Amino acid sequence: MGFGSWRDVFSVLALIGIVYGASVALVQKDFKFVIGYSSVSHMGFVLLGLLTLNQIGLSGAVLQMFSHGIIAGLLFAVVGRMVYDRTHTRQLAELSQMRLGKLMPFAAVTFTLASVASMGLPGFSGFVAELQVLIGAWQAYPTLTVLAGVGILVGVAYTLRALQLAFFSDGADVAGATAGEPVIKVDVKPSTMPERVGAVLLLACSLVVGLFPGLLLRWIGASFSSPLFEGLRKAFGQ
Repeated sequence: MGFGSWRDVFSVLALIGIVYGASVALVQKDFKFVIGYSSVSHMGFVLLGLLTLNQIGLSGAVLQMFSHGIIAGLLFAVVGRMVYDRTHTRQLAELSQMRLGKLMPFAAVTFTLASVASMGLPGFSGFVAELQVLIGAWQAYPTLTVLAGVGILVGVAYTLRALQLAFFSDGADVAGATAGEPVIKVDVKPSTMPERVGAVLLLACSLVVGLFPGLLLRWIGASFSSPLFEGLRKAFGQ
């Protein structure tokens, strides 16, 4: 196949997971499936970071696992607990006619901040994790690293699409729609205190790690000096 080792094969598979997961998420009609396929893309970064077998790539992969667990948990909480429990639908076409940004402002703000974190913008844990993976991958696979950037751009596209359709669509494409009024009217309950506390804690966790990544990286980095990882590096000629 022209690959130098199985490590090269799995690195290409990691890249495929990044781009494919993001591309499929871009065309989903189910709100929950968007988040699900985004997880496939983010796990591709984890695999790519692990296969670099260098300190910065491995640290980024472990940090990405932690970051994704926090951010994905928050995104799924918004979709399932806050939105679906109140509207009884996950179809983006239907949600876009409810103007949930006005009916559920806390859910809208929470999903917006979680989306920013998921896209890997500076200040959140996702930025540090993906940056380290890309730096580590650049040392091992420069070409794959450039192509992985395509997955990041598609990730921005599907995240903004889901955000706009679910919370900030004006329903102008529906005949007879009145400006500022929902086309599909639903009676939604305000967000509860447990929902607010849980969302704030998860956002704060991602923010703290994003601003002070050393809190975790010093523990993660220390673990890679073990004999197990030294053996792996020698086995792959690192």
